[in-house]
Amino acid sequence: MKMLHAELPDKLYEQVKTLVDGGWFSKETDVINEALRRFLETHKPELMEHFLKEDVEWGLHGKD
Repeated sequence: MKMLHAELPDKLYEQVKTLVDGGWFSKETDVINEALRRFLETHKPELMEHFLKEDVEWGLHGKD
């Protein structure tokens, strides 16, 4: 497992803490993991299209 250090705005951190304190999540990292998972699932089509375009561009013109 990889570790990532992130700085959150105070208001966002307070919302994360409220979710943990309210029993919705057992720890703060669980909130962040769930948020990232949902973001990636929701935006997967756009992300895949973006990466595909980058690959095609690289294949046509090389890495500049």
